Amino acid sequence: MEKHFLNDFVSGSSEFRPEPWYNHDGDCVIYQTANEAIVRDRIDGFLTIYRSAIDGRAIGFQLKSLRAIISKYGFEGLAVMVKETGDQITSISVVALLLAAYEQGPLTLKRRRAYATVMSPYEHAPEIPLDELCAVPN
Repeated sequence: MEKHFLNDFVSGSSEFRPEPWYNHDGDCVIYQTANEAIVRDRIDGFLTIYRSAIDGRAIGFQLKSLRAIISKYGFEGLAVMVKETGDQITSISVVALLLAAYEQGPLTLKRRRAYATVMSPYEHAPEIPLDELCAVPN
């Protein structure tokens, strides 16, 4: 088998690890639980569900406008689902951010089902480290 031309520039393991990450430029959290092709299903101005291109199941999401959500509720308003070390908040549950985003829009059945879809499969809610959310983009 022929060696890929980028192999010399890539190091480390190529295994897929489902972890949410915060995109500073896009002001959004992106989370995908399976390493497969997706189809985006835009729900509202905050939430886009990633569905498997193979079988249509929900395998991730993108949550936008996190700075607006945090400025409205503050970290104290999201404190139901934060981790603290001493008296300092270190991370926020993505589920808490999803709930806050849900409250921003019309309370329709379609939105409720969509938000429930992305919140329900997590045995342990994924978290975003606070230092990522508070860092100023370059």
